[in-house]
Amino acid sequence: MVSRRLIRKNKTIDWFSEIYLQLLAERGVMPIIVPIAEATKGILDEYLKDYDGMLMMEGGDIDPQYYHENYDLTKLDEYDPLKDEIEITCLRHAFAANKPILGFCRGVQLINVLHGGKIYNDVHLEIPNPVLHINYENYDSHRHKVILEEGTPLFEWYGQKELMVNTYHHQGIKVLGKGLIPMAHAEDGLIEGVYNPAHSFLVGLQFHPERMLSEYKGNQKVFDAFTDAVKHR
Repeated sequence: MVSRRLIRKNKTIDWFSEIYLQLLAERGVMPIIVPIAEATKGILDEYLKDYDGMLMMEGGDIDPQYYHENYDLTKLDEYDPLKDEIEITCLRHAFAANKPILGFCRGVQLINVLHGGKIYNDVHLEIPNPVLHINYENYDSHRHKVILEEGTPLFEWYGQKELMVNTYHHQGIKVLGKGLIPMAHAEDGLIEGVYNPAHSFLVGLQFHPERMLSEYKGNQKVFDAFTDAVKHR
């Protein structure tokens, strides 16, 4: 897991949601956090020597250079080139080593980019008639509908065709990366979940099951499936 980094009141803050730590630890998996710090680059090989899986969480926008687009960097939200560099290095290593990978929000966007896909720089500006994917007034209570694809792991975990999910993002998958299979779509067509059946375990979700654990049993099953894959490597 890689820590999140942002600027708040003109100060750099590194933090990681305790929700993820709790969900992993209660399943017998020890979380290790990779800090977003310049000095981390010099010891990143040590983090990547011995680990069993990788969880990528939310964060700021991804530099468009990684999906081969020119875009005004001043328009990006919480742009952090150091975070991009560290997370992409970690993910590339996990891909190559066939380690279990689970990504949420920015995590699924990184997964898509490293599969050769592209992302929207702003879904609300680029998608015709978009649904509301982020409510800046209340992140936690915001919900919108997603439709699950039958025959996918996501449908197996939730056992139903539609969900009302929590999202807060303005980037999203534009062109699906090679080898990825969609598992869910929003009503405006935006892909909300992917997996790669050729990988040991590789799942990316645009929504946040960790923020609505009591609403669907499938939310817990997402973490069950990931930690089972981690423990059985």
